[in-house]
Amino acid sequence: MASWSDIQAHMRSTYRLQMDEPQALSMAWAYDDGRTQKIVVRRYDDGECPMVEFKSPFARLDGPDPIVLLRENIRLPIGAVALSGEVYIVVHNACLEELTLDAFEKLLSKVAGLADRLESKYASAQDAF
Repeated sequence: MASWSDIQAHMRSTYRLQMDEPQALSMAWAYDDGRTQKIVVRRYDDGECPMVEFKSPFARLDGPDPIVLLRENIRLPIGAVALSGEVYIVVHNACLEELTLDAFEKLLSKVAGLADRLESKYASAQDAF
């Protein structure tokens, strides 16, 4: 099991962070072809278990049809499409007490990869995050 401090230390030593706050970190997941995908990792308590939330933006509200994105949710292997302000995101939550650093790293990669695929499918050129 990883603690929030373990996750923070891992992210700080492994990635170049865009944001580093006590309860949230963000970075740009880099791909071999030069593309990047922003991902935010946040710690919060749900009352039963400390949680880790993974969020990655992929399109603006005025882009894809919301009905199409709701239908996309059923096909997602993890997480869900959600609306945060004016931006569509992929969001996935995991119980911190059940995460190892390996599991954390896999979720980080999967959420970023999923958002990247949705961005290439649904976002317009000006939607760079």
